[in-house]
Amino acid sequence: MSLRKRIADHPRSNRAVAALFGGYMRLVRATSRGRDDGWEAVAEALETDGAVLIVCWHQRLMLTPWMFDLSQAPCRSLTSDGRAGRLVGWIHRAFGYETMPMKRGMLGAGAIRDVLRGLQNGISIGISPDGPQGPPRVAKVTPIQWARATQIPVFVFTFSARRYWSWPTWDRLMFPLPFTRVELMWRRWDRAVPRRLDAAEADALAVELGDFMNAVSAECDARVGHATPQL
Repeated sequence: MSLRKRIADHPRSNRAVAALFGGYMRLVRATSRGRDDGWEAVAEALETDGAVLIVCWHQRLMLTPWMFDLSQAPCRSLTSDGRAGRLVGWIHRAFGYETMPMKRGMLGAGAIRDVLRGLQNGISIGISPDGPQGPPRVAKVTPIQWARATQIPVFVFTFSARRYWSWPTWDRLMFPLPFTRVELMWRRWDRAVPRRLDAAEADALAVELGDFMNAVSAECDARVGHATPQL
C-alpha cells in the first residue's frame, strides 16, 4: 500500500479531515439564511412508529449531520466501508450519530440483527440509496428491503443552496457556500411496502422511490431560487 493510501486510511487522518468538514458545515449553517421544512412530520412518525428510515441522495450528503434531530431520538447512519464512506462515518460520529459500515452495500447477519434491534429500541437509520459509487440518483433496492423488513415510515431528506460548488465526482456533490440561502427539507414517502416482495416488485418500488427523491430535491432547489433542478 502506498504512503498516500496509508495516510488516507489512518484514523488520525480521518478524524482531522472530518473535523475540517464538520467545522465548515457548521459555518455554512451558522451563516446561511433559509428554513427547515418538514421535520415535524418526522417527529410525529417517531411518536407513532418509534423509528424512521431517512434516505438522501449522495449528491446532498454534505448537510446530513442535520438530517435528524438527535435531541429527540438516536439515529444510525449506514455507510460504505470504502474511504469516502468511512469519512462520512467519522463526520457523523462527530455530530453524535451512530454509524455502521456496509461492505458492498450489504451488512452481515450479526449487523442486520443489531440494526433491527436498534430499530425496535427507537434507533432510526439513514442511508444513501445511490451510494457508494452510483449511478447517481438511481436508487438501489437496499432501502426497500429495510422498509419491507421493518415496516417503518420512509422519509426523504434533502437540502439545496443558492450558491454552491459542484465537485467533479461521480455524484456531483453539492458543496454549499457560506452566506447564502440554504433550505433543508423532509418529505414522507407515502407508499406502503408489503412484507412479501419479489425481485421485480422491489426494483419497481426502488424506481418509484428514486422518482420521489428527485421530485423533493427539485422542490428544494426551486425554494432557493434555481430555475431548473440541480440534479
